[in-house]
Amino acid sequence: MTISMADGHVHQLELIPLGEGSWRLCDRNVEEDDPASIVAYIETTAEGLEVVWLHGRRGWTHFTDLTDVLRAAAADLAPGGLNRRQRPFAIPHFPPPPRRAAP
Repeated sequence: MTISMADGHVHQLELIPLGEGSWRLCDRNVEEDDPASIVAYIETTAEGLEVVWLHGRRGWTHFTDLTDVLRAAAADLAPGGLNRRQRPFAIPHFPPPPRRAAP
């Protein structure tokens, strides 16, 4: 059994059960065989829901409610949502220390 959520005209999200207390969250606006269709993996833990993001946020977060996970994913996928396509900030480079002359 899958659960789908249409968030207006933005994206259609689908929760696909993987086992007891775990799901794969997919974006149905992306072809099913495209790895980019997987938005996150969700697993029930003692603290609530642990979400491992593969699109948008990246990394992992905790939620207490599945609806909040869907809202966060829809907000990230919405036009003007989280933008990960920009270049990262430059990290200042410090040159290596000068070599000391051998005595």
